[in-house]
Amino acid sequence: MKRKRWTARLTSLALVLVTVVVAAVAAGNQGSQSDPLVTLSYLNEKALPELLAQVDKKVEEGTKELREKMEDKGQAVFQTLEVDSGKTVTLTAGSQLLLRSGAASCTDGLIDLTTGETVWGELAVNHLYIASGEGQKITVAEKAAVMTLGGYTVQ
Repeated sequence: MKRKRWTARLTSLALVLVTVVVAAVAAGNQGSQSDPLVTLSYLNEKALPELLAQVDKKVEEGTKELREKMEDKGQAVFQTLEVDSGKTVTLTAGSQLLLRSGAASCTDGLIDLTTGETVWGELAVNHLYIASGEGQKITVAEKAAVMTLGGYTVQ
């Protein structure tokens, strides 16, 4: 009985020692000062320039995309439109509209910058309105002349 326990203990100890020795040898071969895993010259000459080139490309793409968006939606002057009755003008968020003549109404609630109130329904002539949300609609009841600043579509 004692011999079986002694043999089992000796076998377990031998397995643990072999495992520790194999792990130590494997860890010792992973890299050193004379033979590192990644050399500094590789980082400086290959990896870093490639990484910087990718970053420059992404920054340029993002800048180009922002410029295109600014050109499409960032209009700096009012545009005059003639809108026939029955048509709908849809404004993007932050767009401004000035009704010069005709009759129009909104159901989405525009902010009247002239009076400082929110308007639901009929729009007043020569009042400046701003769209507080995306896709706010103005329905033209009678042919209207409007001035817009910002993004819009007429349907």
